[in-house]
Amino acid sequence: MKKIQDILISTRTMAVLLLAFAISMAVATFIENDYGTPTAKALIYEAKWFEAIMFLLILNFIGNIGRYRLFRREKWPVLVFHLAFILIFIGGAITRYISFEGTMHIREGETSNEIITDKHFFKIKIEEKGEQQNYHDVPYLMSPLHHNFQATYDFLGKEKIVIKALDYIQRKKDSLVAGKAGKEFLHLVSTGDTGGRQNIYLAEGDVQSINGTLVSFNRTAIEGAVEFQKKDGQLYIKTPTDAVFMTMATQATGTTKKDEFQPLVLRSLYTIDQLKLVIPEGTKQGKLIAYEGDKQKDKDVPDMLKVEVSGPKTKQIVDLVVERGNPNNYKQIKVDGLDVMLGFGPKVYYTQPFSLKLDKFVMETYPGSSSPSAYESHVSIVDEGKLTPYKIYMNHVLNYKGYRFFQASFDPDRKGTVLSVNHDFWGTLISYIGYGFLFVGLFVTLFWKGSRFDSLNKMLKTISKKKATAVLLILLSFGVNAQEIDMHGKDGSHEGHSHSAEAKPASPNKNPMVLDADEMVKNITISKEHADKFAYLLVQNYEGRIVPANTQALDILHKLTGKSKFQDLDANQWFLAATIDPMFWAQVNIIKIETKGKVGKDLRLKTKATEEGFTSLIKLFPADKSGNLRFVLEDDYNEAFRKKASDRTRYDEAVIKLNDKVQVLNGIMSYQYFRTIPVKNDSNHTWNSVMTPTFEPDADAQAVLGPYLSSVLLATQGGGWAKADAELKKVEAYQQKWGKNVVPSEAKVSIEVLMNKLDINLKLLMFYTVIGSLSLILGFVELFRPSRILNKVIKAIIYIGAIGYILHFLGLAARWYVSGHAPWSNGYEAIVFISWVGITAGYALYRNSNALIPAAGFMVAVIMMGFAHGGSALDPQITPLVPVLKSYWLIVHVAIITSTYGFFGLSMIIAMISLFFYIIANKKTFLKHNDTTLKELVIVSEMSLNIGLLTWTIGNFLGGIWANESWGRYWSWDPKETWAFISLMIYAFVIHMRLVPGLRGRYTFHVVTMFAFCSMVMTYFGVNYYLSGLHSYAKGDPIPLPLWVYISIGYMILLSVLAWFKYKKLNEKQEKRTQVEP
Repeated sequence: MKKIQDILISTRTMAVLLLAFAISMAVATFIENDYGTPTAKALIYEAKWFEAIMFLLILNFIGNIGRYRLFRREKWPVLVFHLAFILIFIGGAITRYISFEGTMHIREGETSNEIITDKHFFKIKIEEKGEQQNYHDVPYLMSPLHHNFQATYDFLGKEKIVIKALDYIQRKKDSLVAGKAGKEFLHLVSTGDTGGRQNIYLAEGDVQSINGTLVSFNRTAIEGAVEFQKKDGQLYIKTPTDAVFMTMATQATGTTKKDEFQPLVLRSLYTIDQLKLVIPEGTKQGKLIAYEGDKQKDKDVPDMLKVEVSGPKTKQIVDLVVERGNPNNYKQIKVDGLDVMLGFGPKVYYTQPFSLKLDKFVMETYPGSSSPSAYESHVSIVDEGKLTPYKIYMNHVLNYKGYRFFQASFDPDRKGTVLSVNHDFWGTLISYIGYGFLFVGLFVTLFWKGSRFDSLNKMLKTISKKKATAVLLILLSFGVNAQEIDMHGKDGSHEGHSHSAEAKPASPNKNPMVLDADEMVKNITISKEHADKFAYLLVQNYEGRIVPANTQALDILHKLTGKSKFQDLDANQWFLAATIDPMFWAQVNIIKIETKGKVGKDLRLKTKATEEGFTSLIKLFPADKSGNLRFVLEDDYNEAFRKKASDRTRYDEAVIKLNDKVQVLNGIMSYQYFRTIPVKNDSNHTWNSVMTPTFEPDADAQAVLGPYLSSVLLATQGGGWAKADAELKKVEAYQQKWGKNVVPSEAKVSIEVLMNKLDINLKLLMFYTVIGSLSLILGFVELFRPSRILNKVIKAIIYIGAIGYILHFLGLAARWYVSGHAPWSNGYEAIVFISWVGITAGYALYRNSNALIPAAGFMVAVIMMGFAHGGSALDPQITPLVPVLKSYWLIVHVAIITSTYGFFGLSMIIAMISLFFYIIANKKTFLKHNDTTLKELVIVSEMSLNIGLLTWTIGNFLGGIWANESWGRYWSWDPKETWAFISLMIYAFVIHMRLVPGLRGRYTFHVVTMFAFCSMVMTYFGVNYYLSGLHSYAKGDPIPLPLWVYISIGYMILLSVLAWFKYKKLNEKQEKRTQVEP
C-alpha cells in the first residue's frame, strides 16, 4: 500500500499526469475542429479515462500537500495554489454532472419559459391499440466517431423493442442517383432564413421537419404540415395557412388557400410563414446517397442518425433528423403492430414559475455600415402576475432565481432574440473560489518570505555583491542541503475582401483608350501643400469608421502597391489624383502582382505585367471582338475560389489576392472610397460620395464635392490652388455641420495623421533590430573578451534602447486615444503590445550588468514585430470592436493575458542564448561563466516564467468571468480557453521540473522552456487561424502551415541537438549531482 501511495504522489507521476492532461486536451481541440464538439466531449472531455486523470491529479495534489509540508507558514502561498486546482476540478465536476445550459428563443410581443437544451437525448414512445408507454429520455453524445448507442425498451411487459445506432452523418445532405430500380422522390429546395439553402428529397410516405415546419409527401393528413400529393401524374400542394408564391421565370405571383389542395406550380418560390420552398422539377426515381455537408456553407443543415429498430419479429432501418434547437423532431414507424415514435435531439426545460416576455429587440450598427455595434433585448420578467422590466445585452446578464440569461444572437429580421441560459450556481461559485485561490497563491508567492521567487531574488542580490569589477562574472554557489533542491542542479545545466460561393471577379465599368499612362503620371502636379491639407479631410471607410483621408489613402495604396507612395506622388497626392480622374488609373500599371518563382513568371505572362511586377486594370480586362470585357484570370480565379483554403496552391492564393486588388481599384473608380459627405438626418450616420453604394448619384454630395473636385482639376491644369483650398474648407464645414455626432475631434485627427506620417512601429522594428543585435553580439563578445570600455558601450546601447521603448509606449497610448479602445483588440495591436511587454520584462529583470537579459527582451520585440510587418503582413488599420469586446474586460483580461507572451518569450530567448553559448564556448570559457553569467540567465529565466505564469493564471481567471458574463458559461471547452489551460499546464510542468529526478539540469530546463513557447504560439496564432471557435478567425478549414513554422521548429531542434553534444563535453566532470528529494 505504501508503494502505491508513493507512486501516486510522486513528482514523476505529477509530471506524467500534467503532460497527459495537456496532450489529451490538445488532441481534443483538433477532434472538435474536424468532427464537432460532441465528438470531442465523447472521446475525451467527458470520457471516464479523462476524468480519471483529473481525479489522480487531485490525489497527487493532496498527497504532495502533506509530503512537502505545505501547511508551514513559509509554504502557505504554495498551499493555496495547490488547493486552487482541487477546487477548480471539483467545480468542473459539479458543472459536468449537475448543471445544464440551453437557449431561449422569443419573438417580439411573445412570452416564453422554454429552455431548449444544448444536450441531445434519445426519445421514444410506444403505443398499441390505445395503450401508450413513455420512457425516460437518454442523453447521449452522438457523433461520427461515437455512435455506440443501444437500448432495449420493454412495452408493458409484452414485447421488447431494441434500438441500435448504426451511423451518424453531420450536416447530412442527399444526392439523388437516378435509376428505375429506386424509389420515387419529390425534390424540394428550402431557402428559409434560418436554415440556409437545402436540397431535400421526400419519398412516398415521408414526413420531415424543415426549418421547424413539417412537410410530407403522399401521406395521410398531418395537422400543421405542408402536404404534397401526386395524383394522376399531377402534383398538388396544401398549406396550413394562406400562402403566396412567385414563379421565378415570369415573376408572376399567386396564392394558396389554407387546408386546400391545389395544383403545384414548378420552379416557384412558395412562402409559407417563415418557410420558403421551391420545387424545381417533378418527381424522379432513383436512390439517395447521403454525404456530409460543408462546415460553413451547410452549418445549418440538420444531422442524420441512422438506427436499427428490432421488434419481436422484424427489423427495419430508420433515418432520424437531428436538428439543433428543435426538440420536436420525431419519426413515427410501425414495428410488428406497435406504433413507435422515435426522436433524437434537445429537450425542453421550463423556468417555473416565471417566464420572459420580449418587449422589443434593439440593434445598433456602426455609422454607415450594417456591422452590429450593439444589440439588446428589452424583456419583462413575468412572475406571479408582476412585470419587471430588464435589458439584456452583451456583458449585461439577467440573473434570476438561479438562472442566468445572456444575449447570444437574434433573428435575421431583428424581430426576435436568442438568449443563452445557464443554471450552474454551485459549479460556477466553487470554480470562481478556485480561480481566486490560484491568483492569490501565485501573487503572494512573488512577495512571500521563503518562497521560490524570494529565493531567486536573493540569489541575484548575492550575485550582485560578489561580482567582479566591470565584467559579467557572477560568483555564486548554489547551496543545497537535505531540505532544499536546486531548480537546475549543479551540472551546469529554456484579409482582403470575402467572397460568397457565387462570387464573381470585379470588373471596371468601361474600357478606356490605351495610353502611355505611366509616363503621364509623372506629369501630374498636385500641390504638396494642398495635399497635406487634404490629408485631414474626413472619410467614412467601409467599416463605418470616420478616418482622415491620409489614413484611407495609405490603406488603399498599400493594398494596391505594397508601398506608401507611387512614383513621385505621396499617398495624399495620389488619392486626390485618383479621385478627380479615376478612369485614368485603369490604364496605369499600379496593381502589384506576385513576382517570385514560377508563380510570378506565370502571372507576369498572363497579366502582361512590367519587369517590376505591376499591371493595369485595362490589361486585366481586355475587350473581345464584341467589345465585351473579361477578366484574363477569370477561369483561374473561379477554380481557386472553389477550392478549400488548405488545398489552394501559391498560384491560387496569388490569383485571389490579385482579384482583391482589382476590387479595390474598382472601388476607387466608383468613388466608394471617397465617402466624405454626411447624409442629412440619417439615423445610421451614413456618408456618401458623389455616388451612393448602390451606384446612384447623390445630389447633395455632388453639390458639395463637385466644386471642390473641379477646382482641384483646374489647379492641376495650371491654375492656382487658392480656389481648391477654399472649396476644401467648405467641404470640411459641411462635415462638421451634418456629421457632428460622429466626427472625431481635431486633436484625434491630427494625432492619427501624425501616426501615419511617423509609421512608428515599422521604424521601431528597425531600431530594435539594431539595438537587440548589437547588445546580443557585444554581450557574447564580453563573455569571451571582457573590458571596461566594452561594458560601457553595451550599457550605452541599452540606455539608447530605452528611448525606443518610451516611444513605443507613447505610440500605444496614441493609438488608444485615437481608437477610443485599448490597443490590443486585433492581431496587429496585440503583437505590438506583446513586443513592448517583452522589452519591459527584459528591463525589469536586468541585473548585474548582464546585457544578454535586455538583449533577449529586444529580440522578443524583433521577432514579434517582424512577424506583424513581414512574416504575415498583418493589417495595421484600426478596426471597430465587435459588441462582445465593448467591455472593461477588454482592458483587464486581454491586457493581462497578452502581456504574458512577453515574459514567456523572454525566457524562450534566454534559453536560445544559453544553448547557443554551449555550442560556441570552449572549456575554459564555460568553466568561467557556468556558475556566474549562465547561472544568472537561468535564474532570470525562471523568475520570468513565474511572473508569466502569474499573469497567465490571472488572465485565464478573468477570461472565465468575462465568458460567464458574455456567453453564459465560464468554461465551454472553446479551443482558445482550452489551449490557454494547456499552456498553463505545460508551464506548471516546467517550473516543477526541479522536483522531478532526472529533469533538474540546466540544459533540460532551457530546451523545455524553448519548446514550451510553442504552446503559446498555438494558443495565439494556431487557435485564431486553424481551429474554429468563439475566439477564432478560422472557419474550420485551415490554411497550410506557413514556412516560418517549419523553419522555427527545425532551428530549435538543430540548436538543441548541437548544444547537447557540446554540453556533454563541457560538463563531463560536473555530472554528479544529488537526487535527494526536498
